[in-house]
Amino acid sequence: MACYVLGWLLLFAYLVRWTTRVDVTPDRIAFWVTLGAATVAFELRRGSLRLYQRWLLSLVVGLPVLFLVRWLGGDAVVFTLPLWAAPILLLPMVPYAVTDTRARRVTGRGPRRP
Repeated sequence: MACYVLGWLLLFAYLVRWTTRVDVTPDRIAFWVTLGAATVAFELRRGSLRLYQRWLLSLVVGLPVLFLVRWLGGDAVVFTLPLWAAPILLLPMVPYAVTDTRARRVTGRGPRRP
């Protein structure tokens, strides 16, 4: 699931900047790792998060880490991701999508009548 989310985030970044390459900096890595860890920890402890709680979590936990790492680490580029990296990250989700589609077809028909 993490690859799926990361793939969509990368596609969104390519579309917003209208480019075929995205520069990955230390502050972005720290932001997404911290936000992912905080979300998993919160959901394991308290249950599912609502949309406003996710935004609040990203503001309270993610943004301070982003600014701190940007201040301490600078804005040097760690590596550059080409456009083909996003579809490769989305590929592991294909079997799950196919299985889900098949399950919907089977349950959508309902019980058979004699």
